[in-house]
Amino acid sequence: MEGSPLTSAPLFQRYHDIVDDPAAFEEACRSPLPRFFWTNSLRTSPQRLAARLGSEGFDPRPLPWAPGAFRVPAEQSSLGRHWTYLAGHFQIQEASAMIPARVLAPETAHRVLDLCAAPGNKTVQCAVAMDNRGTVVGNDLDCGRLGPLRQSIDRLGLFNVTITCHDGVNYPPRTGPFDRILVDAPCSCEGTSRRAMDRSGRDRPPYHRFQRKQILLLSQAVRRCRVGGRIVYSTCTYAPEENEAVVDAVLKQFDGRLRILPFAVEGLRTTEGLTEWDRTTFLPDLAAARRIWPHHNDTGGFFIALLERIAGPPEEEAEPSPIGERAHPGGYQHISGRGESALKLLTDRFGIAPDTWAGLIFLENKAQVGFLAAASHRPPNLPEQTSGLKCIHLRPRYPILTTGAAAAFGPLAARNRIAATADQRDAYLRREAFTPSADQLANCDGTGYVLVGYQEAVLGMGFYGEEQGRIASLFPKSLAIGGCGTD
Repeated sequence: MEGSPLTSAPLFQRYHDIVDDPAAFEEACRSPLPRFFWTNSLRTSPQRLAARLGSEGFDPRPLPWAPGAFRVPAEQSSLGRHWTYLAGHFQIQEASAMIPARVLAPETAHRVLDLCAAPGNKTVQCAVAMDNRGTVVGNDLDCGRLGPLRQSIDRLGLFNVTITCHDGVNYPPRTGPFDRILVDAPCSCEGTSRRAMDRSGRDRPPYHRFQRKQILLLSQAVRRCRVGGRIVYSTCTYAPEENEAVVDAVLKQFDGRLRILPFAVEGLRTTEGLTEWDRTTFLPDLAAARRIWPHHNDTGGFFIALLERIAGPPEEEAEPSPIGERAHPGGYQHISGRGESALKLLTDRFGIAPDTWAGLIFLENKAQVGFLAAASHRPPNLPEQTSGLKCIHLRPRYPILTTGAAAAFGPLAARNRIAATADQRDAYLRREAFTPSADQLANCDGTGYVLVGYQEAVLGMGFYGEEQGRIASLFPKSLAIGGCGTD
């Protein structure tokens, strides 16, 4: 991409005085970005995942600064079509974008808010790191951009996430205090140039256009954070106007109530935050922030600051109770009386132990879709929020497990589960019917819904017609592929 407007001198020359090797920096911005992903530890182990992908033509190499994460060469672009991805064994995410959630370091009992969540990779990264416990809230102003987050929750099998659609600048006080808040703010996105080479460039992006909103978002995060809680502010841009200047303004606004903390990520090369830029001086503490440059780690670019709320008057807010103690009056979801009977039907059909549902609350929405959320989950109480894993379609005469629930609970099934061959797997993922053998049908009860598995995974639901001797694929159109092999 030599000569791309985004990597031309007028744009990136402004950073030559603050980067150690301007030529290497610009060369990195013009080179293809490797593909990165992290293991869903709820489904598999990094060792098993690496071995599986390695045996099927990929070359996964561990990231030294991110346990359980890997990179493959840029040309191995079919990761998102591989069956292990579709079965929820890993999540694709740019390497530098993995760092903010790691620095946030959420724990299993925490309430976590991702204030600008879309498309949701950092939200689900926190949820998996918390071992599917605690409370993670993924919020975004644009409801249309939250679709990928819903898909990731279902594909990865998460019960501890709630999605809200609200203006982060005015996120309601009644949502209660949070232990950890991530503000991955909207920005000019210069750091994504390696994966967005066709992005139209300008000599001078409007850096100040985003600054006011960034300050308002970070200020609101401070108000929603409990004393002793921590906030990560991050962007994928190099511009000091959107990075150090924003954190500097909020530190001064909350003087004595907020501080910036130093941090390091072992194995990751970073540089200090700036304390001056373009004749403007920032607080000396800004050196504790970290900059990630693309030529240091062969990644995209990022800025990260870790903050701690150390004092302040209590905000007007109500501590949310566990989800099982309230009925979401007038909300999008409500606790459903049909949950017990629907789950019993599934238990009977697939031989799933009844205690599998212990610790989960069954919620139903207005479209008669059932969700399962952790009983200890403590989300906000906003009208349009959705909590938990989309589990069961209740409209048919016989409830149908969703693909996400089949992948989550299917490995526990004792019957009506088909172990597919590689060819049958590929047909299933293309939404094509296939003919099972007599051995494959040995634990099936005749015509009805079946779980379609491959090796240790369950891919989703099928329907076996005994008379036709075929299994129809019920794999979602939105995920179906033309082929699931490697490059």
